[in-house]
Amino acid sequence: MQDLSPESNVKRGKIHIQKFDWRATMSFTTIIYAHPYEQSFNHAILQRVRELLESKGEAYKLIDLYADGFNPAYTKEELALFNQGKALDPLVLHYQEILKKTDRLIFIFPIWWADMPAIVKGFEDKVFLKTLAYNPTPTGIKGCLTQIREAVVITTSTAPTWYLKFFCGNVIGKTMIGHTLKGIGAGSGRWINFGGMDKSTAQARQSFLDKLSDKL
Repeated sequence: MQDLSPESNVKRGKIHIQKFDWRATMSFTTIIYAHPYEQSFNHAILQRVRELLESKGEAYKLIDLYADGFNPAYTKEELALFNQGKALDPLVLHYQEILKKTDRLIFIFPIWWADMPAIVKGFEDKVFLKTLAYNPTPTGIKGCLTQIREAVVITTSTAPTWYLKFFCGNVIGKTMIGHTLKGIGAGSGRWINFGGMDKSTAQARQSFLDKLSDKL
């Protein structure tokens, strides 16, 4: 297994990224992680996913949106380039290069107000740009990232999963997977949620982590 994640940090607004030769790198799984607290159950899920990939000898790349200091909001200068499919943010450009080599996406984040956190939505908005992720056609859009064979979305929520699906619009299943990820060309998509987080037991959380081995 090779963890392809470069060391990166943000100091006083300056982003320092250690680069490697993308052209010489095989395709890999990319984990997109969004949680600011290292003691969270989301972080435990991240660690479990990394362990599973390593045990299978699978190369992966970690995008940690909070640790990277990713800004999900568009500036007016960035938005002016949207129709051209161009970006100014060096992190966005970096993430786009990663996606070009990605053959599986794994998202890990909490459900807030029945939806993804703003930082994840901003990742979609700013990274999945025209010409890289899709091209417009007379009948809609055609996905360009067709080498992504699968997208897996792993989430946690205080609401039970059935409530999110049937009473909150099933945003992750229908919108994120069924529209956005399908729209960029991902071959298939799955949503794995741990509901009832606030009332869960340590045993239930551990069981969820253990069962991930059968789902990845």
